[in-house]
Parts: sequence; C-alpha cells; structure tokens
Amino acid sequence: MKLAGDAFAVSRVNLYEQIADRLEEWILANGFEGQEKLPSEQSLADEFSVSRNVIREALKLLKERGLVESRNGTGSYITKPEATNLSDVISRMVAMDNISYKAIYDVRIILETAACKKAASMVTDQQLAQMEELLEKLKDRNISVQERRELDFAFHEAIARATGNPLLEILVQTMKNVFIDMIEKGIFIEGGIDDAIMRHGNILNALKEHDTIMAEDAMYDHLAFSRKNVENYLKDKQQVPSS
Repeated sequence: MKLAGDAFAVSRVNLYEQIADRLEEWILANGFEGQEKLPSEQSLADEFSVSRNVIREALKLLKERGLVESRNGTGSYITKPEATNLSDVISRMVAMDNISYKAIYDVRIILETAACKKAASMVTDQQLAQMEELLEKLKDRNISVQERRELDFAFHEAIARATGNPLLEILVQTMKNVFIDMIEKGIFIEGGIDDAIMRHGNILNALKEHDTIMAEDAMYDHLAFSRKNVENYLKDKQQVPSS
C-alpha cells in the first residue's frame, strides 16, 4: 500500500492536516464499501516519515470527518460518513443563524414536493408496504412524542428513498434534526396528530396510484398545513407576534 507517493513532501506547518488530506484522498479514491483496517500507526509513520504523534493527530482529524473509526486494541478502520453527523451541524447552524421556521419549510417544500413527484413514478410495492406500515404505527395514539416524530420522519425518508436517487435521500437525512423539531411542534397543536395522519394517508394514496401530480399536490398540502400548525404553536408560546 503506497499512500505517501514518491513526490510527497510536507512542511512542518499543519503537518497532520496535510497527511489527513492525503489519507482522505486515498480513501475516497478507493471507494470502500465496508469497513477496512488502515495500516498501523507505525506503518503510516514510516510511510510518511513522521512521528506516530503526527499520525495520531491526522487520524483524529479523519475521525472528525467521519472517515475513520478507532477501536481499542485493534487500530483504525475506514468508515462511511453518516448523514446524522451533518444533521447535527445543520441544526446548530439553523440555531446560531436564527433561521426561521418559514425558511425551513421553504426548503422542505422545494425538496420534498419534487421528491414525492418523482417517487410516484418510481416507488415499488415493497416500498409502499413499508410506508403503509409506518402510517399504521403513526395511528397508534399511545406512542410517545419521540416515537411519533421518528416514525413521521421515517415516512418522509422512505419517500426520498423511493425516488431511486441516493443523493436526494442523503439530503433529506441531513435535515433530520431540523425536520423533527418542526414535526414535534406541529403535533402539539390540537388536532395536529389527526391532521398529520390524514395528510400522510393522502400522500400514500397518491403514491399507490403512481400519480405524479397528485403526489406533488398531496405533499405540498401536507407541508403547508404543517407549517401553519407550527406557526400556531409558536404563537401560543408567544414566540412570534400574534398579528
């Protein structure tokens, strides 16, 4: 395994970052599907002609990037970055930049109505069955708020998956924390749960018909009402003007 390359040369400024970048390039170029063990710290140190401490710092940086996982006693393994890591970052950015719920719903409408339209022409019977199962679970009034918002998001995630576009699915997954915060606010409004169940049912029926226009309209209708429920929730909490 030749990672450094014949022409590899580094300065002593941010050395571990340069090595991390080189390792990342190698990992991405090889497109690993599963987890594969990296060479030992000593082997990497020899390869790059640096100390093991520098290699440790480089591996820490790769871990932060979601590309490496350390296991006690066995070494470091290549891992696939998780969308949940990006979801945490996006939710922090939304909070720090004080991005409004209206802006969040604008993104949802743009992204999810298009996804639902495409899913209507691509969805399989197996995927429809999975959505139906999720909807049946949502009808249970005894589930917790945590379970309800997870199931609700899983329904939307399943629609993105049904488009057959893996990047679209990833984009929806990266918005999870922001989405479920809106979902939770919406279900606290009187009738919010029944409304969500009914509108999810409309979406599912449109997908079953493989009607792209009906599916697009059903998703827009659902998100528009969900946005209104969040607005009412925030008004009740006196977080927005009541005008």
